[in-house]
Amino acid sequence: MTMLGVQFISAVALYGLLALVDVSQAFKTVCYYDGKALWKKDVVKVGAEELKPALSYCTHLVYGYVGIDDDKYKAISLDPKLDLPESKDVKGGKGNFKSITALKKAYPSLTILLSVGGNADIEDPDKYLSVLETPKSRTKFASTISDMVKENGFDGLDLAWQFPVVTEKKEKHTWGSFIHKVAKTVGITSKDTKEAEHKEQFTALVREVKGVLNANNCPYLSVSVLPHVNSTVYFDFPGLQKYVDHFTLMVYDFRTPDRVPKLADHAAPFKFVYADRLAWQNIESQVNRAIALKADRSKLILGISTYARTWKMDKDSGKSGAPPVTADGPGEEGTYTKTEGLLAYYEICPHLVESTAATTSLTLYR
Repeated sequence: MTMLGVQFISAVALYGLLALVDVSQAFKTVCYYDGKALWKKDVVKVGAEELKPALSYCTHLVYGYVGIDDDKYKAISLDPKLDLPESKDVKGGKGNFKSITALKKAYPSLTILLSVGGNADIEDPDKYLSVLETPKSRTKFASTISDMVKENGFDGLDLAWQFPVVTEKKEKHTWGSFIHKVAKTVGITSKDTKEAEHKEQFTALVREVKGVLNANNCPYLSVSVLPHVNSTVYFDFPGLQKYVDHFTLMVYDFRTPDRVPKLADHAAPFKFVYADRLAWQNIESQVNRAIALKADRSKLILGISTYARTWKMDKDSGKSGAPPVTADGPGEEGTYTKTEGLLAYYEICPHLVESTAATTSLTLYR
């Protein structure tokens, strides 16, 4: 179903959750919880109590995200007041880490993981490469992240490592009578000049992290492949999977208002859609790539987004509403998400009901 500038993915989880479907025969449903949802107000605030109705459908719950100290390469909370309890160092601490891990009392079969990275750690992103480059920095990170996992009652760790992303190289192109000066994708670029070394070093880090997690009796370890990260370049699946319990392929946000502000397009198509798009920008291609790289199929988890990316249409967008169409930057912010170009599923549903109303904005809907 398509509205103007909005790509809809089935809404299968509560706000703050990202449902993930295992593509193997072993059933897993990995649910994502954004800890910052506790700071939301009114009906969109999500803490431990609000999560409970969804948890009977989840086999795993991932708490996102923590980060890495810029200089010392130790694991740190990105929001101590949210994550940690009241102390002399943390005034007004909410203690959300332990509130979430306490859910295991009511859901004893639930595996709760702490996630690091996830593109939430925005200060000095190059540190995710630097920490890989020496045994000392890898050991420091492995030790401190494992201690954080153990001390707060998590069952293990998710490494959503912030590798450099693939960027789209574009040239001006014209598609038909109503699409003018659309950017045609002709290649990809990357910023890492030591890709092979970092691939080997990441495997070494995963091996060390797994060892410390085992020693701390919180042994579960998952690795997430974030959107726009080239899995061929950075992930040695055969070398990693002896230490990793599952891999999550975050196969969404291929096209967003931030990446292509002048082109409203499918954010997460299942298959290769048309020629003027990179062949890997679809779910099928990403799964096939992981399998071709000899990833264990029984350990692959497919990420499904439960939100919409939106664009504003312009005078050249045409009337079909079928992507790709020209656009004029991100769409209007949602009532609750307060972020341009993004709508939560519960913000989309009212638009579906009202889309035929006389008051419907012609610049927002199709």
